[in-house]
Amino acid sequence: MKQVTDTSCQHLQGSSEPRSSERRCMLGPLQSSRSLIASTLRFSGTGGKILTQFNGFVVAVDDNPANLDTLLDVLSGEHLDLAVATDGTMAISLIEREQPDLVLLDVMLPDIDGFGVCRRLKANPQTADTQIVFMTALNNREHRLQGLKAGAVDYISKPFDTEELLARIRPHIAVRRMTRALQEKNASLESEVRQRVAVEAAREALLGELMTRTDELREAKEGLERELVEKGHANAERTALHEQIIAAQRGRLLELSTPLIPITDRILVMPLIGTMDSDRAQQANHAMLHGASSRGAEFVIIDITGLKHVDERVAAMLLVAASGLRLLGTRTVITGIGSEVARTLVQLDAPLQGIVTKGTLQDGIAVAMHASRHRG
Repeated sequence: MKQVTDTSCQHLQGSSEPRSSERRCMLGPLQSSRSLIASTLRFSGTGGKILTQFNGFVVAVDDNPANLDTLLDVLSGEHLDLAVATDGTMAISLIEREQPDLVLLDVMLPDIDGFGVCRRLKANPQTADTQIVFMTALNNREHRLQGLKAGAVDYISKPFDTEELLARIRPHIAVRRMTRALQEKNASLESEVRQRVAVEAAREALLGELMTRTDELREAKEGLERELVEKGHANAERTALHEQIIAAQRGRLLELSTPLIPITDRILVMPLIGTMDSDRAQQANHAMLHGASSRGAEFVIIDITGLKHVDERVAAMLLVAASGLRLLGTRTVITGIGSEVARTLVQLDAPLQGIVTKGTLQDGIAVAMHASRHRG
Protein backbone atom coordinates (compact mmCIF):
# COMPACT_ATOMS: atom_id res chain seq x y z
CA MET A 1 0.00 0.00 0.00
CA LYS A 2 1.01 3.60 -0.54
CA GLN A 3 2.36 5.61 2.41
CA VAL A 4 0.30 8.74 3.20
CA THR A 5 2.58 11.53 4.47
CA ASP A 6 1.31 14.44 6.59
CA THR A 7 -2.20 14.37 5.12
CA SER A 8 -4.95 16.58 6.59
CA CYS A 9 -8.70 16.81 6.19
CA GLN A 10 -8.59 20.44 4.99
CA HIS A 11 -11.87 22.32 4.58
CA LEU A 12 -13.21 22.01 1.04
CA GLN A 13 -13.90 25.66 0.20
CA GLY A 14 -10.57 26.36 -1.54
CA SER A 15 -8.99 28.38 1.26
CA SER A 16 -5.33 27.62 1.98
CA GLU A 17 -5.70 28.40 5.71
CA PRO A 18 -8.63 26.98 7.76
CA ARG A 19 -10.22 29.26 10.31
CA SER A 20 -8.52 29.06 13.73
CA SER A 21 -11.79 27.96 15.35
CA GLU A 22 -11.97 24.90 13.03
CA ARG A 23 -9.96 21.78 13.83
CA ARG A 24 -8.74 19.37 11.15
CA CYS A 25 -8.90 15.57 10.90
CA MET A 26 -5.24 14.73 10.24
CA LEU A 27 -3.74 11.48 8.91
CA GLY A 28 -0.13 10.74 9.69
CA PRO A 29 2.29 8.53 7.79
CA LEU A 30 0.31 5.28 7.75
CA GLN A 31 -0.56 2.50 5.32
CA SER A 32 -4.04 3.81 4.57
CA SER A 33 -6.85 2.22 2.62
CA ARG A 34 -9.16 4.25 0.43
CA SER A 35 -12.01 3.59 2.82
CA LEU A 36 -10.03 5.09 5.73
CA ILE A 37 -9.22 8.26 3.78
CA ALA A 38 -12.82 8.58 2.55
CA SER A 39 -14.18 7.99 6.04
CA THR A 40 -11.88 10.69 7.45
CA LEU A 41 -12.91 13.15 4.76
CA ARG A 42 -16.58 12.42 5.42
CA PHE A 43 -15.95 13.06 9.10
CA SER A 44 -14.57 16.54 8.33
CA GLY A 45 -17.59 17.36 6.14
CA THR A 46 -19.01 16.82 2.67
CA GLY A 47 -20.32 19.09 -0.05
CA GLY A 48 -17.93 21.90 0.90
CA LYS A 49 -19.25 22.16 4.46
CA ILE A 50 -17.26 21.96 7.69
CA LEU A 51 -18.51 20.98 11.16
CA THR A 52 -18.75 24.21 13.16
CA GLN A 53 -19.62 22.80 16.58
CA PHE A 54 -17.74 19.98 18.29
CA ASN A 55 -18.44 18.07 21.47
CA GLY A 56 -14.71 17.41 21.84
CA PHE A 57 -11.41 16.79 20.11
CA VAL A 58 -10.00 13.23 20.16
CA VAL A 59 -6.62 11.91 19.01
CA ALA A 60 -6.53 8.20 18.09
CA VAL A 61 -3.11 6.50 18.02
CA ASP A 62 -3.01 3.09 16.28
CA ASP A 63 -0.89 1.54 13.52
CA ASN A 64 -3.78 -0.66 12.31
CA PRO A 65 -5.91 1.01 9.59
CA ALA A 66 -8.81 -1.35 10.35
CA ASN A 67 -8.94 -0.14 13.96
CA LEU A 68 -8.85 3.49 12.79
CA ASP A 69 -11.71 2.76 10.37
CA THR A 70 -13.74 1.35 13.25
CA LEU A 71 -13.05 4.37 15.47
CA LEU A 72 -14.01 6.80 12.69
CA ASP A 73 -17.29 4.94 12.09
CA VAL A 74 -18.17 4.89 15.80
CA LEU A 75 -17.17 8.48 16.62
CA SER A 76 -18.49 10.18 13.47
CA GLY A 77 -21.97 10.38 15.00
CA GLU A 78 -20.69 12.00 18.19
CA HIS A 79 -19.80 15.39 16.62
CA LEU A 80 -16.18 14.82 17.64
CA ASP A 81 -13.18 16.22 15.83
CA LEU A 82 -10.71 13.37 15.29
CA ALA A 83 -7.01 13.30 14.46
CA VAL A 84 -5.00 10.09 14.03
CA ALA A 85 -1.37 9.05 14.40
CA THR A 86 0.27 5.71 13.67
CA ASP A 87 3.37 5.75 15.86
CA GLY A 88 4.45 7.14 19.22
CA THR A 89 6.72 9.91 17.92
CA MET A 90 4.01 11.35 15.70
CA ALA A 91 1.46 11.04 18.49
CA ILE A 92 3.57 13.04 20.95
CA SER A 93 4.16 15.81 18.41
CA LEU A 94 0.46 15.95 17.47
CA ILE A 95 -0.78 16.00 21.08
CA GLU A 96 1.69 18.73 22.11
CA ARG A 97 0.51 20.87 19.20
CA GLU A 98 -3.26 20.28 19.30
CA GLN A 99 -4.02 19.81 23.07
CA PRO A 100 -6.90 17.28 22.60
CA ASP A 101 -9.70 16.57 25.08
CA LEU A 102 -8.99 12.81 24.96
CA VAL A 103 -6.32 10.45 23.57
CA LEU A 104 -7.19 6.88 22.53
CA LEU A 105 -3.76 5.22 22.70
CA ASP A 106 -2.85 1.76 21.41
CA VAL A 107 -0.36 -0.15 23.60
CA MET A 108 1.50 -1.89 20.76
CA LEU A 109 3.11 0.74 18.47
CA PRO A 110 6.02 0.31 16.03
CA ASP A 111 8.50 2.74 17.64
CA ILE A 112 7.55 3.70 21.23
CA ASP A 113 4.96 1.54 23.00
CA GLY A 114 1.84 3.17 24.43
CA PHE A 115 3.18 3.06 27.99
CA GLY A 116 6.26 5.03 26.95
CA VAL A 117 4.16 7.59 25.07
CA CYS A 118 1.93 8.01 28.12
CA ARG A 119 4.89 8.53 30.47
CA ARG A 120 6.43 11.15 28.17
CA LEU A 121 3.17 13.08 27.91
CA LYS A 122 2.70 13.05 31.68
CA ALA A 123 6.30 14.24 32.22
CA ASN A 124 5.72 17.28 29.99
CA PRO A 125 3.93 20.13 31.87
CA GLN A 126 2.31 21.16 28.60
CA THR A 127 0.53 17.79 28.22
CA ALA A 128 0.55 16.48 31.81
CA ASP A 129 -3.23 16.84 32.24
CA THR A 130 -4.04 15.05 28.97
CA GLN A 131 -6.69 12.33 29.48
CA ILE A 132 -5.39 9.06 28.04
CA VAL A 133 -7.44 5.90 27.46
CA PHE A 134 -5.49 2.81 26.41
CA MET A 135 -6.75 0.54 23.61
CA THR A 136 -5.39 -2.98 23.87
CA ALA A 137 -6.12 -6.66 23.45
CA LEU A 138 -3.79 -7.31 26.44
CA ASN A 139 -6.41 -7.57 29.16
CA ASN A 140 -4.36 -9.09 31.95
CA ARG A 141 -4.15 -7.29 35.28
CA GLU A 142 -0.43 -6.53 34.98
CA HIS A 143 -0.84 -4.54 31.76
CA ARG A 144 -3.84 -2.64 33.13
CA LEU A 145 -1.90 -1.66 36.25
CA GLN A 146 1.09 -0.65 34.14
CA GLY A 147 -1.09 1.66 32.06
CA LEU A 148 -2.81 3.22 35.07
CA LYS A 149 0.54 3.80 36.80
CA ALA A 150 1.80 5.51 33.64
CA GLY A 151 -1.06 8.00 33.97
CA ALA A 152 -3.96 6.61 31.93
CA VAL A 153 -7.54 7.18 33.13
CA ASP A 154 -9.16 4.10 31.55
CA TYR A 155 -8.82 1.02 29.30
CA ILE A 156 -10.81 -0.03 26.22
CA SER A 157 -10.52 -3.65 25.13
CA LYS A 158 -10.06 -4.82 21.56
CA PRO A 159 -11.99 -5.80 19.54
CA PHE A 160 -14.11 -2.70 20.19
CA ASP A 161 -17.63 -2.87 21.56
CA THR A 162 -19.43 0.22 20.25
CA GLU A 163 -21.60 0.85 23.31
CA GLU A 164 -18.72 0.30 25.73
CA LEU A 165 -16.42 2.56 23.68
CA LEU A 166 -18.92 5.44 23.69
CA ALA A 167 -19.90 4.91 27.33
CA ARG A 168 -16.27 5.13 28.42
CA ILE A 169 -15.13 8.14 26.40
CA ARG A 170 -18.18 10.40 26.83
CA PRO A 171 -17.69 11.11 30.57
CA HIS A 172 -13.96 11.80 30.10
CA ILE A 173 -14.62 14.30 27.31
CA ALA A 174 -17.45 15.96 29.25
CA VAL A 175 -15.34 16.33 32.40
CA ARG A 176 -12.37 17.61 30.40
CA ARG A 177 -14.41 20.28 28.61
CA MET A 178 -16.12 21.34 31.86
CA THR A 179 -12.72 21.67 33.54
CA ARG A 180 -11.47 23.86 30.71
CA ALA A 181 -14.61 26.02 30.93
CA LEU A 182 -14.05 26.50 34.65
CA GLN A 183 -10.40 27.41 34.08
CA GLU A 184 -11.37 30.00 31.48
CA LYS A 185 -14.04 31.44 33.79
CA ASN A 186 -11.54 31.66 36.66
CA ALA A 187 -9.05 33.46 34.42
CA SER A 188 -11.75 35.92 33.38
CA LEU A 189 -12.71 36.58 36.99
CA GLU A 190 -9.08 37.11 38.00
CA SER A 191 -8.68 39.65 35.19
CA GLU A 192 -11.79 41.49 36.36
CA VAL A 193 -10.51 41.58 39.93
CA ARG A 194 -7.19 43.04 38.76
CA GLN A 195 -9.04 45.73 36.83
CA ARG A 196 -11.17 46.56 39.87
CA VAL A 197 -8.07 46.82 42.07
CA ALA A 198 -6.49 49.18 39.55
CA VAL A 199 -9.61 51.38 39.58
CA GLU A 200 -9.64 51.48 43.38
CA ALA A 201 -5.91 52.32 43.44
CA ALA A 202 -6.49 55.20 41.06
CA ARG A 203 -9.33 56.46 43.24
CA GLU A 204 -7.15 56.31 46.34
CA ALA A 205 -4.41 58.23 44.53
CA LEU A 206 -6.91 60.92 43.60
CA LEU A 207 -8.09 61.23 47.20
CA GLY A 208 -4.48 61.59 48.34
CA GLU A 209 -3.91 64.41 45.88
CA LEU A 210 -7.06 66.16 47.09
CA MET A 211 -5.78 66.02 50.66
CA THR A 212 -2.50 67.71 49.68
CA ARG A 213 -4.48 70.59 48.20
CA THR A 214 -6.67 71.25 51.21
CA ASP A 215 -5.62 74.91 51.49
CA GLU A 216 -6.52 75.64 47.88
CA LEU A 217 -9.86 73.91 48.17
CA ARG A 218 -10.88 75.48 51.50
CA GLU A 219 -12.46 78.49 49.73
CA ALA A 220 -14.81 76.14 47.89
CA LYS A 221 -15.64 74.12 51.01
CA GLU A 222 -19.38 74.34 50.78
CA GLY A 223 -19.43 73.40 47.10
CA LEU A 224 -17.07 70.49 47.75
CA GLU A 225 -19.22 69.21 50.61
CA ARG A 226 -22.22 69.10 48.32
CA GLU A 227 -20.10 67.38 45.68
CA LEU A 228 -18.82 64.85 48.22
CA VAL A 229 -22.38 64.07 49.29
CA GLU A 230 -23.29 63.41 45.68
CA LYS A 231 -20.18 61.26 45.26
CA GLY A 232 -21.13 59.38 48.40
CA HIS A 233 -24.50 58.50 46.88
CA ALA A 234 -22.82 57.52 43.62
CA ASN A 235 -20.31 55.35 45.49
CA ALA A 236 -23.12 53.70 47.41
CA GLU A 237 -24.96 52.93 44.20
CA ARG A 238 -21.78 51.67 42.58
CA THR A 239 -20.99 49.49 45.60
CA ALA A 240 -24.50 48.06 45.50
CA LEU A 241 -24.11 47.36 41.79
CA HIS A 242 -20.72 45.67 42.41
CA GLU A 243 -22.30 43.48 45.08
CA GLN A 244 -25.05 42.46 42.67
CA ILE A 245 -22.49 41.61 39.99
CA ILE A 246 -20.39 39.60 42.45
CA ALA A 247 -23.49 37.73 43.69
CA ALA A 248 -24.50 36.91 40.11
CA GLN A 249 -20.98 35.73 39.28
CA ARG A 250 -20.85 33.63 42.42
CA GLY A 251 -24.16 32.01 41.52
CA ARG A 252 -22.89 31.23 38.06
CA LEU A 253 -19.69 29.72 39.47
CA LEU A 254 -21.79 27.52 41.75
CA GLU A 255 -23.73 26.27 38.72
CA LEU A 256 -20.50 25.55 36.84
CA SER A 257 -19.01 23.78 39.87
CA THR A 258 -21.98 21.38 40.12
CA PRO A 259 -22.50 20.17 36.53
CA LEU A 260 -25.08 17.45 35.83
CA ILE A 261 -23.93 15.47 32.80
CA PRO A 262 -26.29 13.06 30.95
CA ILE A 263 -24.68 9.72 30.11
CA THR A 264 -27.94 8.38 28.65
CA ASP A 265 -31.52 9.66 28.75
CA ARG A 266 -31.97 7.92 32.13
CA ILE A 267 -28.48 8.10 33.67
CA LEU A 268 -26.95 11.37 34.96
CA VAL A 269 -23.47 12.05 36.38
CA MET A 270 -22.43 14.87 38.72
CA PRO A 271 -18.61 15.11 39.13
CA LEU A 272 -17.64 17.08 42.25
CA ILE A 273 -14.20 18.70 42.24
CA GLY A 274 -12.32 20.83 44.77
CA THR A 275 -13.84 21.95 48.07
CA MET A 276 -17.49 21.57 49.05
CA ASP A 277 -19.00 24.42 51.09
CA SER A 278 -22.61 24.90 52.21
CA ASP A 279 -23.61 27.04 49.22
CA ARG A 280 -22.14 24.59 46.76
CA ALA A 281 -23.74 21.63 48.56
CA GLN A 282 -27.14 23.34 48.36
CA GLN A 283 -26.62 24.06 44.66
CA ALA A 284 -25.55 20.44 44.01
CA ASN A 285 -28.67 19.05 45.72
CA HIS A 286 -30.91 21.44 43.81
CA ALA A 287 -29.27 20.54 40.46
CA MET A 288 -29.53 16.79 41.12
CA LEU A 289 -33.19 16.88 42.20
CA HIS A 290 -34.24 19.21 39.39
CA GLY A 291 -32.31 17.26 36.75
CA ALA A 292 -33.56 13.85 37.94
CA SER A 293 -37.16 15.10 38.06
CA SER A 294 -37.12 16.83 34.67
CA ARG A 295 -35.43 13.90 32.88
CA GLY A 296 -37.15 11.07 34.75
CA ALA A 297 -33.71 9.65 35.53
CA GLU A 298 -33.29 6.11 36.85
CA PHE A 299 -29.80 6.75 38.23
CA VAL A 300 -27.79 9.74 39.42
CA ILE A 301 -24.06 9.00 39.79
CA ILE A 302 -22.25 11.33 42.23
CA ASP A 303 -18.51 11.17 41.58
CA ILE A 304 -16.47 12.52 44.53
CA THR A 305 -13.07 11.55 43.13
CA GLY A 306 -12.04 15.17 42.75
CA LEU A 307 -13.11 16.39 46.22
CA LYS A 308 -10.16 17.49 48.33
CA HIS A 309 -11.76 16.48 51.62
CA VAL A 310 -14.78 14.43 52.70
CA ASP A 311 -16.14 15.55 56.10
CA GLU A 312 -19.46 15.65 57.93
CA ARG A 313 -20.79 18.38 55.65
CA VAL A 314 -20.05 16.37 52.50
CA ALA A 315 -21.47 13.18 54.04
CA ALA A 316 -24.63 15.05 55.03
CA MET A 317 -24.97 16.45 51.52
CA LEU A 318 -24.68 12.96 50.01
CA LEU A 319 -27.34 11.57 52.36
CA VAL A 320 -29.73 14.46 51.74
CA ALA A 321 -29.26 14.10 47.99
CA ALA A 322 -29.83 10.32 48.13
CA SER A 323 -32.99 10.76 50.23
CA GLY A 324 -34.42 13.35 47.84
CA LEU A 325 -33.60 11.24 44.79
CA ARG A 326 -35.18 8.19 46.45
CA LEU A 327 -38.46 10.12 46.79
CA LEU A 328 -38.31 10.79 43.04
CA GLY A 329 -37.78 7.11 42.31
CA THR A 330 -34.15 7.65 41.32
CA ARG A 331 -31.34 5.43 42.56
CA THR A 332 -28.07 6.96 43.79
CA VAL A 333 -24.59 5.67 42.94
CA ILE A 334 -21.58 7.28 44.68
CA THR A 335 -18.20 6.78 42.99
CA GLY A 336 -14.65 7.75 43.93
CA ILE A 337 -14.83 5.87 47.25
CA GLY A 338 -11.16 5.29 48.09
CA SER A 339 -9.68 3.96 51.29
CA GLU A 340 -9.41 7.37 52.97
CA VAL A 341 -12.95 8.34 52.03
CA ALA A 342 -14.25 4.97 53.24
CA ARG A 343 -12.55 5.43 56.61
CA THR A 344 -14.02 8.91 56.92
CA LEU A 345 -17.55 7.69 56.21
CA VAL A 346 -17.14 4.83 58.70
CA GLN A 347 -15.85 7.21 61.39
CA LEU A 348 -18.81 9.52 60.77
CA ASP A 349 -21.17 6.51 60.95
CA ALA A 350 -22.88 7.73 57.77
CA PRO A 351 -25.98 5.59 57.00
CA LEU A 352 -25.45 4.60 53.36
CA GLN A 353 -28.08 1.83 53.17
CA GLY A 354 -29.66 1.65 49.74
CA ILE A 355 -26.85 3.67 48.13
CA VAL A 356 -24.53 1.90 45.65
CA THR A 357 -20.86 2.84 46.15
CA LYS A 358 -18.05 2.21 43.68
CA GLY A 359 -14.37 3.06 43.60
CA THR A 360 -14.34 4.60 40.10
CA LEU A 361 -16.71 6.56 37.91
CA GLN A 362 -16.38 3.93 35.21
CA ASP A 363 -17.56 1.20 37.60
CA GLY A 364 -20.52 3.34 38.64
CA ILE A 365 -21.53 3.97 35.04
CA ALA A 366 -21.22 0.26 34.27
CA VAL A 367 -23.50 -0.64 37.20
CA ALA A 368 -26.10 1.94 36.19
CA MET A 369 -26.09 0.96 32.52
CA HIS A 370 -26.32 -2.74 33.37
CA ALA A 371 -29.29 -2.19 35.67
CA SER A 372 -30.94 0.17 33.17
CA ARG A 373 -30.66 -2.40 30.36
CA HIS A 374 -32.21 -5.10 32.55
CA ARG A 375 -35.08 -2.80 33.52
CA GLY A 376 -35.67 -1.94 29.90
